[in-house]
Amino acid sequence: MTATWIAKNYKSKFKINPYLRLQDIIETVWLEWGIRVSRGVAYRARRRGQSLIVGEYMEQYTLLPRYAAEIKKSNPGNTVIIKMDGNIFERMYICFEALKKGFIAGCRPFISLDGCFLKGPYGGQLLVAVGRDGNNQMFPIAWAVVEVESTSSWTWFLTFLGEDLLSNEGAGYTFMSDQQKGLLKAVSDVFPQAESRVCARHVYCNFRGVFGGGLEYRKQFWIMAKSTTENEFFLNLEKMRIISNAAADDLLNRNYKKWCRAFYTPLSCCDSVDNNMSEVFNAYILNSRHKPIITMLEDIREGIMERLHKKRDEIGKKRCCCVQEYNSKLRSTRLVLGDGMHSGMGVVAIWNKVDQPEHYVNPFFTKSVYLKAYDYLLEPINGAEEWPSSETLVNAPKLKKVHNRRQVKRRKAAGVLNMT
Repeated sequence: MTATWIAKNYKSKFKINPYLRLQDIIETVWLEWGIRVSRGVAYRARRRGQSLIVGEYMEQYTLLPRYAAEIKKSNPGNTVIIKMDGNIFERMYICFEALKKGFIAGCRPFISLDGCFLKGPYGGQLLVAVGRDGNNQMFPIAWAVVEVESTSSWTWFLTFLGEDLLSNEGAGYTFMSDQQKGLLKAVSDVFPQAESRVCARHVYCNFRGVFGGGLEYRKQFWIMAKSTTENEFFLNLEKMRIISNAAADDLLNRNYKKWCRAFYTPLSCCDSVDNNMSEVFNAYILNSRHKPIITMLEDIREGIMERLHKKRDEIGKKRCCCVQEYNSKLRSTRLVLGDGMHSGMGVVAIWNKVDQPEHYVNPFFTKSVYLKAYDYLLEPINGAEEWPSSETLVNAPKLKKVHNRRQVKRRKAAGVLNMT
């Protein structure tokens, strides 16, 4: 059994994962064919398999101008921007009119930002902006394929996002991020008037790297992060100081006003201290990140198109004043007030007044406003054979180095001694 035969026979597997482990290749051949192949044959098969799929990935880059023209043709309000270095693809930004109108009409002014790696032979990263609907579920707004995550790429992405959202330097918006490279600076440059938050989970991961993951540290950190008033935060800080004075000082130096709930403004009507909404979107597209660029973008578009229909029909059939999550909170005597915060005593006071708590809920959490987010539907687009022609020439970027051996030996952290 030759490496060429294995590569051709398992081409579909290499499309899914160009970095298949050699042991996985050996075991697959053994289980399906009863033949033992050496690691050398498996290694050459993986290299040939990677070479076979490069052609399809490369071809889709040349179709990008026609794909962009088709998206614009389906709705002139859609935004599609392709940035090139000469004729070499560099970046692509996409924001559908249905999503930007739906976000403005029915979602809170709270946006999560994140990036994830693309797994094809050309690499790159996908930057995303995700909102939250009235039921606290993700509402994708825009995304971009870029060469690398940096201040330059984030600034480029956020500039177009601001134009699509008709934002005046971010006034009234809140942005949550994971402290990615260059992102905080890009947000402050493009949206100087916006509130900026940092995911508390990532702050804790950095904190844990210094002080370890002890139970006391973890519990007290999250108590601090979810403090609802400044006095409560500093009281909890003193409790952390009892555990470790150095840990308390370290947290004070980690820009605590960006990850503690007590210091958030009420404008966004969202008191979340983590960036889980972006993580949800990244998991949502996990199975598409290894695919050729247009196939991946179409998976995202079709998935969101189906999601918009599903969410609109789901809530439209229910007879309720507020969306599901906040109905349950009202039933448990927790009221979502105008600033997005909760108050059990508020519900009791309203009941004593012989009134309905639903009448005091912030409009973002009502069924009528929720439905506005899903009023605008994505238009279907034609197949590739019907796309408009284009004279713009786009070539694929440089191949990512996929043939080098992976690092096997662990890289020791600073301060770790070699026991030899």
